[in-house]
Amino acid sequence: MNCKAAIFDIDGTLLPAGATRLSRRTVSALQALQKRGTLVIVATGRALFAAQAVMGGFRPDLFAAANGNWIVDRTGAPVHENRMTDEEMYALVDYCEDYEIPLDFIFEDGYHAYVEYEAFVRYAEPHQNNHHFLLDGEDQVRHLQSMPYGASALLQECDIAGFQKKYGYLGLRFVPFHGIHHDILRPGTNKARALDSVLSERGIAWQQVAAFGDGLNDLELLQTAGTAVAMANGVAQLRAAADLVAPDAAQDGAARVIEEFFL
Repeated sequence: MNCKAAIFDIDGTLLPAGATRLSRRTVSALQALQKRGTLVIVATGRALFAAQAVMGGFRPDLFAAANGNWIVDRTGAPVHENRMTDEEMYALVDYCEDYEIPLDFIFEDGYHAYVEYEAFVRYAEPHQNNHHFLLDGEDQVRHLQSMPYGASALLQECDIAGFQKKYGYLGLRFVPFHGIHHDILRPGTNKARALDSVLSERGIAWQQVAAFGDGLNDLELLQTAGTAVAMANGVAQLRAAADLVAPDAAQDGAARVIEEFFL
């Protein structure tokens, strides 16, 4: 396949569950793809610092962190940002405090848990490899320096329904990515929309893009890209939307597809 840009999710796509950094095979495949002239973009729900920590020395051309709300180039220079509003943030804090729902926000220096920090730590520690970036933010002052790029919370379906009943007019979306852990997205935001102008400025049409993902926060990305690659370990809805299903992330599935079809 001849594509001008390739976009990769991290967790469950480039990085298998339980791993702390990309495998050598995956890094080598990404470097080879980059060397042949393909723009390599990493688009993840992770914060920028948490994404950089697992890359194994690989530097993509662009990082689209926090589900595309925080985009930088390979030098770290800002390309695009989209931060939460006061109203969105305060609605989440008020609701989660009322029902003791663990809630954190993505800032430049860490994930600040504004509600139920200890409960968040207990949940995250055995399941995720970026829990050490989680900071106690229950003093709720970090946003006075800068507003967050995004948020996540430990939510049951009834919690989401309750929030939407009270604050549905805000248009926030709750996208599950690990059990009850949900990304919270601003209205109209997703990885594909965030990268639309970035690709256009570089003269790249979506038909010339390959996208790799495994979760529901990758759905719009795969629906928009000219070539959609879902991981075998991905959700069924994503696999159904894909042109190609790659082997499991634990088997270096993304690297295998790059080697076979793109190099």
